[in-house]
Amino acid sequence: MSADTRLLIELAQIPPEGLEIDAELDRPRLHLEEDAGFDLRPGARLACRLERGEGDSVHVKGRFDAGVGLACSRCLERAEFAVGQPLDVFYLPRIVDRTVDAEEEDDVELTDHDLVVAYYDGGRFDLGELVREQIVLSTPMKPLCREDCRGLCPQCGQNRNHVDCGCQPAADPRLSGLAGLLGTK
Repeated sequence: MSADTRLLIELAQIPPEGLEIDAELDRPRLHLEEDAGFDLRPGARLACRLERGEGDSVHVKGRFDAGVGLACSRCLERAEFAVGQPLDVFYLPRIVDRTVDAEEEDDVELTDHDLVVAYYDGGRFDLGELVREQIVLSTPMKPLCREDCRGLCPQCGQNRNHVDCGCQPAADPRLSGLAGLLGTK
């Protein structure tokens, strides 16, 4: 693998016996912007094998592993998560003359085939794009620093994992009628 900061693969680079890739992953290789929503920790790796198939297809089989830093959805502190998964994707040349009208595009349903196929243009593809997409899909939607995270106090904003602020929970004004019925007003 060259010292290039991208994982750009030219079809002509792949010999008939296949191509082994073992690369360290970093922000430039994965095309991560500063506001990506997570930090990529050092030590992330991609190990895969590329094999040319029939026509201009390429089979990518391997694995990526990475540590990502995300903000806890309750207390906003940074927490590290391990993400990784096997890759088993076929790259096919993009066919540009297929036309899709707007109505048909709205009703697209993904099949199993669509989930294991990616497309390339101009005789080259970027594995960094594939891995970035998989990392984003692998990160938790609501990351927690720990299962019992108590979050931030809604009154004073302190992290309740570190401080017992003593604030009383605010009564929901929508329930004031029920409080009158129960005699707790």
